[in-house]
Amino acid sequence: MDINNVISGILSVEGTISLVLEFIGFLSVIAMVIGAFTRLGKAAWRFGFALYGKKIMIVANDEDYHDLEEDLSDSGLIKRKNIQRVSDKHISKVKDALLLIVVYGYLNKDDFREIINSKSSRCGLIVHCPPEKGRIDDDEMGLLSKTAFTALCNFRGRLVNDVLLMMLSTSFKKSDLE
Repeated sequence: MDINNVISGILSVEGTISLVLEFIGFLSVIAMVIGAFTRLGKAAWRFGFALYGKKIMIVANDEDYHDLEEDLSDSGLIKRKNIQRVSDKHISKVKDALLLIVVYGYLNKDDFREIINSKSSRCGLIVHCPPEKGRIDDDEMGLLSKTAFTALCNFRGRLVNDVLLMMLSTSFKKSDLE
């Protein structure tokens, strides 16, 4: 048995295995690229539109509104021009909202229920209920649990995360920018 034949046989097997593994790796990269463009790309595109143009309406008193506006704009992802305050005297404005934050305790029970019942099915609703505002009644909690795209948030830091997730979850179209 010649040593040269043994070495060339080993190198031939190693080359074949290497070629097969490179081919599998190449196919994996192509599958990842296709997956990224079809699913992740669509989500990233929609999220980018939402960050750019989705208006956030906050139903709160002046002090709570300014605190929440500052928290959202300090994130660096949401522009101040996309954040609007709605007072308890202009509740009818929320019917056109695509993302709504309601500070619990600011509205009376009837107005709170009206907002929940009249919001669009495409609108995300986040109820901000800090500990100092008390607990949400069981009836109101039941109503929230029956409504699509709702979240309950107790802390301001968590609110920014909930807003970003709600932007990704709710539908947003290019026509909504107008």
